[in-house]
Amino acid sequence: MSAIKWDYDDKSIAEQEYIGNSLLAKETATKGYSAIIQEYVYIDSKNVENTLKLVPDFWERIHGKGIDLGGGVGCISSTLAQKTEIESIYCVEVVEDVVKLCQPIVKKTILQDKSDKVISVIGNFDHLKLDDNSIDFAISWDSMHHSIDPTTTFKECNRVLKRNGLFLIVDRAHNNATPDSEIERMLNIKYSKEFLRKNYRSEDTILSRRDNGEHEYRFFEWLNFFEKSNFELVSNLIIKTETEENKKIQNDAGIKEIFVSYDLGAFGNRKTVFLLRKR
Repeated sequence: MSAIKWDYDDKSIAEQEYIGNSLLAKETATKGYSAIIQEYVYIDSKNVENTLKLVPDFWERIHGKGIDLGGGVGCISSTLAQKTEIESIYCVEVVEDVVKLCQPIVKKTILQDKSDKVISVIGNFDHLKLDDNSIDFAISWDSMHHSIDPTTTFKECNRVLKRNGLFLIVDRAHNNATPDSEIERMLNIKYSKEFLRKNYRSEDTILSRRDNGEHEYRFFEWLNFFEKSNFELVSNLIIKTETEENKKIQNDAGIKEIFVSYDLGAFGNRKTVFLLRKR
């Protein structure tokens, strides 16, 4: 599979995050599509579609050319590209092994003979080699919290979007009342031996969540990033897998919460969704 390669600053991703994703790509690609989904994405294409259709004014409105920021193995891009109204999607992922080893498998499985609708790009979401006002919509699934400087990332996304273009962020957010000390505690957690084994690392590796490129943002911080980068918040939503733990956790930002019967994957099996529009 051929992929476009954009120049980027290699300091724009945490070294350990890059190493970890590269290892995961090399191992799961040898096992095939199911392993890639289970070990990298944690949610299959059908449930990605189900989730996106829960977001008011998104699924039915997207069309034309899009971009997937931090697109990983291409599951989200490929799911969207099934829509006939979508011409193409740039799937931008910084880890070369993920693009070259996993994306061809995922694209072919989901899109079959239409896999060329997803344009694989080895690049960074802070340096999009696209013209101003050239993209109809953008999406990011579980990747924006890895941005070292979200305002910079969002401004770059805003630049390439057409006026009134939509940007959907599916990620995580913490309550506004979460103290700085709790944010620090989460970032300083060291990964368990079980986690290291599952991610094909030596059990002796000492790796914190901070070292692995994680950031923990509260609701008000996300809103601040959007305002600084000239995006208007159209709507937001919290989607949770129906578990006892998720029933107990409530947000303090007044955001509507809905439950689903399937696993959403990753952090707590819950997603905070922000639908933005370029001003």
